[in-house]
Amino acid sequence: MKSEFNRASISAALGVWIGFIVGPNAMIAATNSNFLNVLPDALHTSRTNISFVLAMALWLNAAMVPFAGKAMDRFGVRQVILPGILIFALAFFLLSRMGVLWHFVALQVLLTTGATLTSSVGYAKVIAMWFDRHRGFVLGLCVALGAGAAQTVMPKVSSWLITDHGWRGGYMGLSAIVLCLGFPLVYLLVRAPRAHASSAATLDAEGNPEGMESAPELLGVTRGQALRQPVFYLVFFAIMCGSMALLGTMQHVVPMLLERGLALGTATTIMSCAFAGVVAGEFSSGFLVDRFNTPRVILPYFVCAAIGVMTVHTQNDMFLLVPGAFLMGLGLGGEVGQNAYLVSRYFGLKAFGAIYGMTFAASAVGNGTGLILLGVIRDQTGSYELGRYLVGAAITISILCIASLKPFVYASRRAH
Repeated sequence: MKSEFNRASISAALGVWIGFIVGPNAMIAATNSNFLNVLPDALHTSRTNISFVLAMALWLNAAMVPFAGKAMDRFGVRQVILPGILIFALAFFLLSRMGVLWHFVALQVLLTTGATLTSSVGYAKVIAMWFDRHRGFVLGLCVALGAGAAQTVMPKVSSWLITDHGWRGGYMGLSAIVLCLGFPLVYLLVRAPRAHASSAATLDAEGNPEGMESAPELLGVTRGQALRQPVFYLVFFAIMCGSMALLGTMQHVVPMLLERGLALGTATTIMSCAFAGVVAGEFSSGFLVDRFNTPRVILPYFVCAAIGVMTVHTQNDMFLLVPGAFLMGLGLGGEVGQNAYLVSRYFGLKAFGAIYGMTFAASAVGNGTGLILLGVIRDQTGSYELGRYLVGAAITISILCIASLKPFVYASRRAH
């Protein structure tokens, strides 16, 4: 069988890797906690208000990303991602110039638009089109060494930028990274396979690709067919509730640990440990799902996430917080890293962008819900203590959903 690894596929994978480095997971999720610590004073408002705006941005992202995925199915990935990167960089720059809360609200809409267009939906589709037998491994590698590695260092980078140059300098630094590193390399490297590059615009009236059934990589169900399958909702709620617990905690972890008496440097170190776990989770889960070809591989990652997130919410001892944060990140890596993989194996690639856009939206909904609820809990009770019950219930639902998944429908060809 012809090798999936060649100059074109490796170049595309490198471009996807860069895209993940400068994407929303690294530039927003890994930095929001540091900005959340300083923006209330800078904008003369409360943490609840900032948390609410950030949550609304995530919910807006959830509403928009299925349409972005559908656009990628219709027009091609590059035609959506490249303008998205420019909008993303512009939004960060304008955030550095804001002065009042309504500026922050308006610019979060612009930032969310850019984040939606340059989300992992398009990058995951590129990998899925180039790779089948090694899809989990390559996707996990790109996410782990891209978004995961960037998430590990960006808490420290953003903390340094804010400490030395103020929050305005922090946003300007993020803008420079996205524009100067991300745009030129993604433009040069990210390409769909030639066989499918010209067929992206052939869709039926419902926005589902047609006329591609002869290409094995693009077999699958339509968006409407996916919505009639119970497995879609198991994946949807596993991702949504897992994100509520894990990503919601990630965005509050710095102020939460500061309020428990830890130093800023220690709190950002804990956050970096969590993102180091994300790298390990994304890479190892990708390798394992390719090898064993079953969704049950992901279940231990969600169990690790439950142990880790409860440790972060309840402990002050560094000897417990460091491994707890790592386990939380490990589980998050298994969840985020394999969301796209689960979609490709249960529903195929025919309408991958539209279907993955919906499960990606589930992550944004959960993230935003966890963010705002933890913020409300803190402001209404004076501490994050009750938050442990919220995240405990959410991660338990995720575990039950993953445990209920059946075997893959579109299994890797190596399994046949």
